[in-house]
Amino acid sequence: MSTDLSFNVFNLFIVSASIHGLIFGLIVLFSKKFNAKPNRFLAFYVLLVSLNNIYFWFFDTNIVSYLNWKHFWLFPIQWDLLMFPAFYYFISTYLGNKELPKFYMYPFYISLPFCLIFLFQQIFFSELISQNFVTKFYIILSYVSIIFTAIAIYNGFRLIGNYQKQAVVSNQPKINVIWLKKLLSLAVVVFGIWVLITIFNTLIYRNDSIERVTTYVLWISMSLLIYWMGYLGVYHLGIFNQRADLRKVLIPTNIGTQNNEPKSKKRFEDINAIIKAEKLYLNPSLSLQALADRFELSEGYLSQLVNSNANSNFSDYVNALRIEDAKAILINPSYKNYTIISIALESGFNSKSTFYSAFKKHVGMSPIAFKKQHNIS
Repeated sequence: MSTDLSFNVFNLFIVSASIHGLIFGLIVLFSKKFNAKPNRFLAFYVLLVSLNNIYFWFFDTNIVSYLNWKHFWLFPIQWDLLMFPAFYYFISTYLGNKELPKFYMYPFYISLPFCLIFLFQQIFFSELISQNFVTKFYIILSYVSIIFTAIAIYNGFRLIGNYQKQAVVSNQPKINVIWLKKLLSLAVVVFGIWVLITIFNTLIYRNDSIERVTTYVLWISMSLLIYWMGYLGVYHLGIFNQRADLRKVLIPTNIGTQNNEPKSKKRFEDINAIIKAEKLYLNPSLSLQALADRFELSEGYLSQLVNSNANSNFSDYVNALRIEDAKAILINPSYKNYTIISIALESGFNSKSTFYSAFKKHVGMSPIAFKKQHNIS
């Protein structure tokens, strides 16, 4: 029996966002430019969310009934149970973790044989298993998925917290986790909407009209999560990978000392040599106190050493070292297509604006003008 098709602004927006998500996910998944493990999990997650939304879109628009696809509702296995593992694995690999727990895959593995049995009986033995039993089974799966998603989000925050507890004085490139925290916060909001809608529709009040409206809210929230996670994930991972490449070409500087120089100057040059050799200045969180703790000096004494021997305050001294590395990168033709923000972060600055201000102060021109002066366009 056919029915009229039902299109509205909400399901049209959702299918547009989902198709866009499919295109984005396939490009990221198969493009050599984005060939990185976190990107693959990111693309997989976006594809799963997009496919899940498109699947339910067919029902919302009555296309399934219109074309009499009576078995369509069973065709997709519960692929949505793979969404939260992909989400967690993206965060984990983005932060550099190599061990990925298989625990999050268990709901999918357990549900798969049941879904195949339901599909088989629906096609060949339509009365063998009651529709009521199948419906209750999928409701149980929904709550299992909610529990595991909550665990994944909680452990995602734990991963970020553990990452931020790393030593402050380090010459390793730091991953920007601020946007990742915002992403998880948005995921918490979407997760909360999902939980409320599931409880309302399964335990409190079952009504097709209300369920349709609440489903629209969930779909639109998921679409926003796709855009946020997809584009920002690729963007920030790209910046971090560029910084990792730049770290390989930074030019180390060796400073010698003379035996007959005053003690304070020799002490400063010893400290200066270590700072340059280990490139401690590349850490954007480097502070006078952290450096004083590293060399077991008082903060005041270290500040005096820098002021008297570098002829500048601590901030200008550190920025001058960072600018020298940035200049070496800017005039290297191999990295002419790298973004200014990547170079700024890898040189130890915490923002593009700070980098521009410091560069103009020490060099007398902007980074772009400096590149043009050296014919690097």
